[in-house]
Amino acid sequence: MNIFRKLFNFFQAKANTMIDNQYELEDAIEEQLNRLKEELSYTTEHLNKVKALAIRVKNDNDEYATKAKKSEDEAVAILKKVQLNQIDVYEGDRLAREALIKKEALLAKAKATAAERDKLDYKVELLKGNVAMIQSNISDYEKELDTLKAEIKLIEAEQNINKQMTHLNAQSIDDRLKFLKEKKQEFQDLKEQPDDYINLDNDIDFTLDDSVSKANEELKKLKEQLGIKNNN
Repeated sequence: MNIFRKLFNFFQAKANTMIDNQYELEDAIEEQLNRLKEELSYTTEHLNKVKALAIRVKNDNDEYATKAKKSEDEAVAILKKVQLNQIDVYEGDRLAREALIKKEALLAKAKATAAERDKLDYKVELLKGNVAMIQSNISDYEKELDTLKAEIKLIEAEQNINKQMTHLNAQSIDDRLKFLKEKKQEFQDLKEQPDDYINLDNDIDFTLDDSVSKANEELKKLKEQLGIKNNN
């Protein structure tokens, strides 16, 4: 295995570990999102129930207050009849007293429902705050999850590119090594040729000697033609 393959396997292992960690983080975020969504559903449902109860208590409070005022008006009307001698004094007092007793009972209920209404209104505001906080957390986790998925895609794309580049580099090196091995073998074959194999240097030396001999003969002939005495 060449160096490029070793390097690729090393970085591939690191990249795989990184992706595994990213996948684990992705699973954790999705699990947290599911939990938050369930919590949001429960809290929203509870909020709606409390709001409905608060509205009902408010309506009851308004009704008790209205009836209490009506009972008071009834007592006043009875006493006016007593003043006009339209009704017996003792009977008028009895009826007016009953109306006022009813009024006080209604006012007590109105006071109790008002306190209950205030508690429910406060609880509604708390639940609204919880719902808003959960929704904000869900939004944050969803953004983080989108970012994480984008990072995973980027890592996977880089892995593919690195794998392709490593393959090309390894192939190029393999081709070069193969070429060098072939040239080395050719050189080795030349060294192992037999002694009677034609030697290029000897051929060159032989050709030079032959040329010199022919030149000497030509020089001798030319001197004879010109009547020049040869020295040797």
